[in-house]
Amino acid sequence: MGANPHANGGKLLVDLDMPDFTSYAIDVKKPATQYYGNTQQLGKLLRDIFVRNAKQHNFRLFSPDETNSNRLGDVFEVENRTFEEKTIPIDDHLSPYGRVMEVLSEHLCEGWLEGYLLTGRHGLFATYEAFAMIIDSMMIQHSKWLEGVISLPWREPIASLNILLTSTCWRNDHNGFKPSRPRTYRHCAFKKRYRSTYLFTARCQLPTFRRRPLFPQPKLCQPDCHR
Repeated sequence: MGANPHANGGKLLVDLDMPDFTSYAIDVKKPATQYYGNTQQLGKLLRDIFVRNAKQHNFRLFSPDETNSNRLGDVFEVENRTFEEKTIPIDDHLSPYGRVMEVLSEHLCEGWLEGYLLTGRHGLFATYEAFAMIIDSMMIQHSKWLEGVISLPWREPIASLNILLTSTCWRNDHNGFKPSRPRTYRHCAFKKRYRSTYLFTARCQLPTFRRRPLFPQPKLCQPDCHR
């Protein structure tokens, strides 16, 4: 299986054509006079990533039925949810060719994303922090695999596994009483440096306000097996 070229995704990897994230900046003329969600501008950036990479078909968004509630719904201006069964007129953005993978199973979303990366593509998994802990063991196992392949010269680096945690435990709005715990972030933060090198298997970004979620994206989506 390891000798199968389809499983050595780094050899098949094509860099994403990324838009300039500064073009999505919000002009704040006066403090405390405008209201924007933290991820709304990120949704616009993801929409344009889909457009700019439509020819390569090498980017997908994974989410357990939360794309709209995570304010990433701008992607549906250009993309659809993947659905291979029969559709009816009242269905909302369903298509067998859709590149937004929505299913109410964090395990499936994480597994899909890992397989997608291992075959040479790029993706982002967006989920509520309350439920991200479900895939902690899968994420840790993936990081162990990354550490293991560093010493294999024939194994080319793959793209980073990107997870966006939303509706964090410090928020207490419409769903603030859910069992939120920052455990997934903790597992990432405590991943140690690999041996004596300066390569890390995990990098955590904590956007402090609405424009900051855009900043990590151009770097996170580039091929680097140590993110």
